[in-house]
Amino acid sequence: MQVPVSLFIGLRYSQSRKGNAFLSFITLFSVAGIFLGVLALTVVSSVMNGFEGELKKRILGVIPHLIVQSADTTTPQRLSQQFPAIAQVSPFLQSEALIQSSKDLTGAMLQGVDVNALPTFLQQSLQQGDWQEFAASRYQVVLGSALADKLRVRLGQQIRLILPNGGSYTPLGWMPRQRNFTVAGIFDSGSEVDKVVVLLRLQDLQKLTGNKETAWRISLHDAFLAPQLQTELSKLDGVEAVSDWRQSHGKLFSAVAMEKAMMWLMLLLIVAVAAFNIVSALVMMVTEKQREVAILKTQGMTNQQLFYVFAAQGMSHGVTGALTGAVAGVLLTLSLNDLLALLGLQLVQGMALPVILQWTDVLLIMLSAVLLTALAVIYPAWRAVQVEPAAVLRDE
Repeated sequence: MQVPVSLFIGLRYSQSRKGNAFLSFITLFSVAGIFLGVLALTVVSSVMNGFEGELKKRILGVIPHLIVQSADTTTPQRLSQQFPAIAQVSPFLQSEALIQSSKDLTGAMLQGVDVNALPTFLQQSLQQGDWQEFAASRYQVVLGSALADKLRVRLGQQIRLILPNGGSYTPLGWMPRQRNFTVAGIFDSGSEVDKVVVLLRLQDLQKLTGNKETAWRISLHDAFLAPQLQTELSKLDGVEAVSDWRQSHGKLFSAVAMEKAMMWLMLLLIVAVAAFNIVSALVMMVTEKQREVAILKTQGMTNQQLFYVFAAQGMSHGVTGALTGAVAGVLLTLSLNDLLALLGLQLVQGMALPVILQWTDVLLIMLSAVLLTALAVIYPAWRAVQVEPAAVLRDE
């Protein structure tokens, strides 16, 4: 296969090691900068993806993705049939309350659940107790581990749930709704949810609150689809109101997304600086090769072909740095936890750093580096086109 003359000459120039040593150093520095920037972006984006994924699993694995208010008993069947993104629909009731133990008093969020339709992650998070025993017994609760530690309670001990809303007047004055419950289990999701969530049987919470209206808890295959699905569900007949997880934890995930975007921007600036170092290298190359450029023009090479010569030279440096940086970044990401363990730099003893490598991110990083390089080579290549053969070869 015949290689275009512009590409052939440009690659020859990029591989040349003769001439200006300073020019070779700038070129090497540019390639190394793109390499390091792409490598850093690949590793950091994978760690940020892993961190976001852990939050998504641990927090959104416990709280409802969507809560639908509807009096229609056929709602679960209709939703499951119409929306493939829905993984599970179960009856649900939620209420705020005060929890009192013999040691402390604190606020919490009560969730009345159907034990047979709990999210998988929540089922697996139970540290102490048994879900079946919890389902078979009345007036029992399952606490988050952080909440149990704060109240200093263990399995089998009594706590008192006090509802701020509702109550009755007695000879001693107005008394809020309250009842003693037995701690039947303790779960640990490894997130802030453990500090506030208390699980009860749906029937027990209905009796405690006096609220017989039941909402529907919706679990999605991907919790981040909740905003889109909320809009669609709110248009259905019989649906009174729809809320999603963003009302309670939206700010946290927005902060994570903002942090991820800022990390991308800062590390991409490293790639940009390295890419635009190619400008100075190519400008010096054009100045050094003026005689050759003039000869090529006199031999019939068009301005467009000459432009492609120096564009190909600069792009070869950018593509080399981006490709090698991406390969090194992927390899480092896949062995990151092993490397940290070898160096004794584990952030939490016995806990691996969450890493999720997404190939679309790697491709986007490479394309961004190549695009920045393409922008950087435009001016030097244009300078080469402006060379006047008569002026350069006048004294030859």
